[in-house]
Amino acid sequence: MSSENREKILQAAFAVLSRQGYENTSIKDIAEEAGVAQGLVHYYFKSKQQLVIAVLFEVCKKMDVYTAEGTEGAMAAFENFKVLLRTRPDAHTLYIQLIGVGLHDKEIGAGIRENIRTERAHVEDLARQILAEREADPTPARAIASAVWAGILGIMVQKMVDPEFNADEAVDALAAMSLSAVYSTNSGA
Repeated sequence: MSSENREKILQAAFAVLSRQGYENTSIKDIAEEAGVAQGLVHYYFKSKQQLVIAVLFEVCKKMDVYTAEGTEGAMAAFENFKVLLRTRPDAHTLYIQLIGVGLHDKEIGAGIRENIRTERAHVEDLARQILAEREADPTPARAIASAVWAGILGIMVQKMVDPEFNADEAVDALAAMSLSAVYSTNSGA
């Protein structure tokens, strides 16, 4: 039962945060949405920040785009990201909002930083795998991952603020540029 309550609180927190934003959301709002006592929310999460970070990691875990390895995995990840941009705008909007909150809130900032590092590490792993497939020097993998992750964040922001922005086209271009960066490292060998 306790894991059910925790899950119910996380789902309620995501719903309220997506609807009202971080600043306008209270623990009371989340407890009401979950249909539990405020004390139960505090039992699982000692602060609003801890709850929000848990929501962030839970949402990212459920939105896992990494389903394969190497070139195939990279292409699948880009395709999965396009689907998520269309189907989960609430999650992307909350993510971008929490980046802004994290600039001023040390606890949220640490959670966002950890999440970005984790996601960037997934991209770096894919880049290393692709470089290994090409028998190329793996050194550029970290820089490629940094550029790809920056592109992903930029695409999220543009999609959030401009409903007419063609995110699919941008993701396809990012995929092509990323893979060409990997391929070009092999040509210099």
